[in-house]
Amino acid sequence: MSLIYLYCLLPADAQVSSGGIEGLEPGTPVRLVQGGAVRAAVSDVGEEFSEAQLNARIGDLDWLSPRAVRHHDVVDKLYARCKLLLPLTFGAIFLSVESLQQRLASQGQELLARLDRLQGREQWDLKVTREQMAFSMHLDEHSPELRQAESELAAKPPGTRFLLEKKLRGLQAREAQRIGAGVRKDVHDTLSALAVEAHRDQLTAPAQPQSTHLELRSAYLVEEAAAGGLEIAARVLFEKYAPLGYAFELTGPWPAFAFAGGLREALA
Repeated sequence: MSLIYLYCLLPADAQVSSGGIEGLEPGTPVRLVQGGAVRAAVSDVGEEFSEAQLNARIGDLDWLSPRAVRHHDVVDKLYARCKLLLPLTFGAIFLSVESLQQRLASQGQELLARLDRLQGREQWDLKVTREQMAFSMHLDEHSPELRQAESELAAKPPGTRFLLEKKLRGLQAREAQRIGAGVRKDVHDTLSALAVEAHRDQLTAPAQPQSTHLELRSAYLVEEAAAGGLEIAARVLFEKYAPLGYAFELTGPWPAFAFAGGLREALA
């Protein structure tokens, strides 16, 4: 039995073709299906995408990762042809074209409102990392309290340093947290001010210490005309924080995955 896999939605009047774009399954073309006021980019998939099998495999990264990459590749190729689209996250399945069309028709006004919100806007993604050795070496340059503690320690004879060294290590840890939080806030607040909307991922601390640490992963929905300003602001921030070991990776424009507003869940 063939199932219908959904990638993204486009305006009904979008002058775009899906020709030459291959879907999740090799040799299966992506096609556009009319559904009320929108068009859906879909392809046929097999039983491995049934609800039961999909739920069982969603935690299998060896199975999931290449398919998620192909999903994004399809959306990216359509985005290159039509900037206004609503991307769905991986795994939106319908039993038939008819059931999909009925759902789209019943939610036509809401879907049009979502598309209108993205008109003339694009997503830019930011990843900020920090090289821990460089950060530690230059930490005192940004902390008068730490410089004072280090100066007091240097003035003490070796036999009396133990308690001050312990105090200094605790202060270094606190100052590292304070300064790191300040950098993340400055970067995100500065770029958010240039965006229509902003999204910041919740990051978890690594299980083991790492030489390079992911400090910030975020997305910004910006007016097309403001994208240049966002890039300039990111460069200024990089120059400001590079001496502390920070590196910035700003990429875009991308389909607005972070700002589609739970579209897959809304259509379920």
